[in-house]
Amino acid sequence: MKDILSITFIVALLSASIRLSVPILFAALGGMYSERSGVVNIGLEGMMLVGAFAGVVGSYFTGSYWIGALVAILSGILISALFAFITVKIKINQIVSGVAINLLAIGLTSFFIELYLE
Repeated sequence: MKDILSITFIVALLSASIRLSVPILFAALGGMYSERSGVVNIGLEGMMLVGAFAGVVGSYFTGSYWIGALVAILSGILISALFAFITVKIKINQIVSGVAINLLAIGLTSFFIELYLE
């Protein structure tokens, strides 16, 4: 009986690890592609945070998971376009603008969670 419980625990742990690591793997893959193209994108965590928040808000207010996913995708595109505009057009350092995107994402999502969802 003890063997069955330990095997069940190991299988549950491995499946949860794979399921929870997928978003981090996607961000790492995006970071790798941007690094290979010569862009240091430190703001990936902020982009993920904005996308996740927008997806939750979109699905909360519309009641549709698909619309929430679409809103998350669009917000990720917008925050990435902001990063590109700041680094390419304004010519601000990529590290500085990535940290600014992260701080902006943390501040905005915290503010809007307090404002709308509590």
